[in-house]
Amino acid sequence: MAAPTKFAHVVFNTHRYQQMIDWYAMVFEARVQHQGKRLAFLTYDDEHHRFAFANLGPEDSGDAAQGKHARVGLNHLAYTWAGIDDLLDTYSRLKAQGILPVRPIRHGFTLSMYYRDPDGNGLEFQVDLMTPEQANDFMRTEAFAANPVGEVFDPDALVARYQSGEAVDDLIFRSDQPESLGAQFRRAV
Repeated sequence: MAAPTKFAHVVFNTHRYQQMIDWYAMVFEARVQHQGKRLAFLTYDDEHHRFAFANLGPEDSGDAAQGKHARVGLNHLAYTWAGIDDLLDTYSRLKAQGILPVRPIRHGFTLSMYYRDPDGNGLEFQVDLMTPEQANDFMRTEAFAANPVGEVFDPDALVARYQSGEAVDDLIFRSDQPESLGAQFRRAV
């Protein structure tokens, strides 16, 4: 079994969006990497983000569409694996035990699989696809601003192609990462 190589970040759901951003920026001397109306990403080191905040809107909005996992507090904790082979081995091991990701996402700078533990806590298992500098640059692109979440992917298709030795760039990188950014952002995983 491959264990994660590092703890990556934590994401919070909040009704106090700007307050939370300001507080974490001050307390951790963090800088804002990206801030939109719904999501903000902050870091205090060379990692693309250590904190993220999901804006739930005003506390009294009564938005029933938020769903059962959109409560204030922990959204998820993220852990990074050393490489795509370790992440895919972990996926296969968990799948054999009946544990499937609730959402596999190509974020652009990471390839991620989101799980829920028995209490419903979110866990993101990810592999970095870019150097920290490339990820920081990608977070400043128009593509990221337009879609800071990313795209869903099929983990079984990725495992099959990876194990057969086929190229997997089109399965791990986002479709809105144009080839013109290839030299700047893409790297072997």
